[in-house]
Order: sequence, then C-alpha cells, then structure tokens
Amino acid sequence: MKIGALLPKSSFHPLLHHDFLQGMQAYLQLRAVNTTWFTANIGFGTDAELMLEQAEKMLLENQADVLVLYADQPAVSKIAALAKSLNRLVILVHNGAKYMHEWEPHPVVLSHTLNNAIQCRLTGRYAAGHAKDIAVCTSFYDGGYSHCHALTQSYLENGGSVAYNFVSKYTVPTFDSAPLHEFLTSNAHVQTLLALFNGDLAHCFLQQLQHADAAKDLQVFGSPMLLDETLTNVHGELKLPFRVNGYVPWISSLPNNANQLLKTQFKNHTGREANVFSMHGWDTGMILEHIFNTIDIHHFQAKAIISALGEVTLDSPRGPLRMDSATHHMLAPAWLVQTNEAFELKVISKEENTLEVWQDIVREKIPGGATGWFNTYLCA
Repeated sequence: MKIGALLPKSSFHPLLHHDFLQGMQAYLQLRAVNTTWFTANIGFGTDAELMLEQAEKMLLENQADVLVLYADQPAVSKIAALAKSLNRLVILVHNGAKYMHEWEPHPVVLSHTLNNAIQCRLTGRYAAGHAKDIAVCTSFYDGGYSHCHALTQSYLENGGSVAYNFVSKYTVPTFDSAPLHEFLTSNAHVQTLLALFNGDLAHCFLQQLQHADAAKDLQVFGSPMLLDETLTNVHGELKLPFRVNGYVPWISSLPNNANQLLKTQFKNHTGREANVFSMHGWDTGMILEHIFNTIDIHHFQAKAIISALGEVTLDSPRGPLRMDSATHHMLAPAWLVQTNEAFELKVISKEENTLEVWQDIVREKIPGGATGWFNTYLCA
C-alpha cells in the first residue's frame, strides 16, 4: 500500500509530526502491513497552494493509494476536490479544535481528529455543575479556535456565568497573568477558572498561577492540551495547590490491552514514550490497516472505503473508535481526568456517548460572522 503523508511544523510541539508519523509506522510495522511511504512538510497549514502542490505530487506522481493530511479544514477544500476527481481517500487529521467546515462532510474525506471540541464541550458542562461564576483564561493563540467557544458556551448553557476574561500574550517571555491574579484577589467569590492553553504557555500559566495569593482556593477546569501529561517532563516540575479537571482524548495510564501495546511498541520503535500525538498516529495506522485488509472490497476507491467504515469499530488505545456516517468524523470516548499536586493525571470517569455531544455541535448554527486562525491548531 502506498501512503502519502503531508505533515506540519509546530513551534509549540517540535516533535508533533515525528511522533504522529512514527506512531503510524510503529503500528503498521507491528501488523506487518506492506507499505511504501511518501512524506512532505506543509508548514503551519496556511498555504493552500503549497498543500495542493504536494498533494498533487503524492496522488498523481507517486500514485499514493491513501493520502494522510495533517491540517485543519480551511486550507483543504482544493485537495478534497482533487481527491474526489481521482476517487482517492484523504484521511484528514488534526486536534478537532475547530467546528465542521462548510464543505464537510465530503465524499472522499475521512476526518480523524482528537475530538477536542467535544471534550471542551463536556468540560464546560462539567464545570457548570461545580461553580456558577468563573473566569475564562486563554491565550491570544489558543483562544482563536472553536474549542474556546465549545468550552465557554456549554458552561453558559448549563447555568454558569462568566465574571472575567483573561487573554494572555502568546509567547512565554511576554506572558504575564498578574491581571488575572489581581482580579481573583479582589473578587473572592470567583474561585473557578475555565482555562485553555497548550505547550509552554500551559506550563507558564500553571507555574505562575501556583504562586498566586488565591491559588489554594481555586478549582481549574482545563482544555485537553492544558491537561497534556507531558508538560512537566518537557517544561519542568509543577507543585499545584489546586487541581485541574477536564476531559481528554487519552492518557498513557488507560488500563486496556490496546494501550499497553501502543506504549510497548512505540517505545521499541523510537526509544521514546508514547504521547497523545503518537497515539493519534497509531490510531491512524489502525484505519490504514483496515483499508489494507479490505482492498478486495473497495480497491482503494474512497467512496467505497468510507461507506464500509460505517459498520466498523476499531479497538483504539483510547477506546472504541467509530465513524459517524452523517459527518465522516471518527469518534471515540472522552476521559474525565484530574491532576494531583505534581500534575500527575488520574481518570475520574469516562464518557462513552460522544456521538450525542458531537451531534449537538453539528446542529448548532452560530449566528453572525466568526473569526479565527487559519493555521492548524498547535502548528504555529
């Protein structure tokens, strides 16, 4: 099977595309799937013409059977049109930080995301059950995606009230959460935060917050990337007087056989520990293996592949992975986690019915115009 992979750069997570690619390769190597790889770098996912040029090379010159594209939706429509003319499958992968695009669903595009908008919607709802007044905290970068709306809107819909908005700058040298700390000190009735950050910004936010005067009384509900369990390994220790809660797609301690296999095989393949990006690649490898094993049915014709996937459940490290036939989006369970003082995560509960939450997101039509970053989330 010939696989073309268009992969991004990320300043926040420099190993993102390596972990994702090697997660795919580790799984397919384990399963002895005969593959030929073609890869190209597509920057931050903002240059639609560059992406199209690379996709044309993959599909027309290299004659890839499947194209794996790590990008958010806005820059993908021309590639989707090209793939449709060839009836070749595009597996579109990203964090799921944006809502569905106007061109979705597409007859030859399978969206295989980390479902971040779903998890943020669940976290907002969960937070509303614990506090009625909160401060929303995000960065100028992280706040520019739909998951910020999903987090705050679900909190408001379930009876909460936003008392304060804190938007930080998007580099660590300029990061200053003093205005937030001053608000918390002056407004003792607000002891809850809805927070959405990633990478070094997430670590900086938590590090500064742990020293705030009001820190010991706080409860924090966070986005999936704020709850990235690698934060302390990459950016340094934390000693938190508060707990961070929220829904995530996966953590390394999930006690299922598929997850144990991922961790063992990825470590053997790369010498590194598995993370959420390598898990995402591993998941993608599972989809590719299923396509490889059913070639006699579809002969790599995209529409036939997608049609058949509606009946398939894959045993992912994050739980049962299924396609929503109405939108061509892959969905998996969401895991409610909580941190301890050292920012170690434990599972509190599991949300199996993410399809219902996803359908709520799809049905919701937001009035008026919307703005946001064009680049793929985490790729800046």
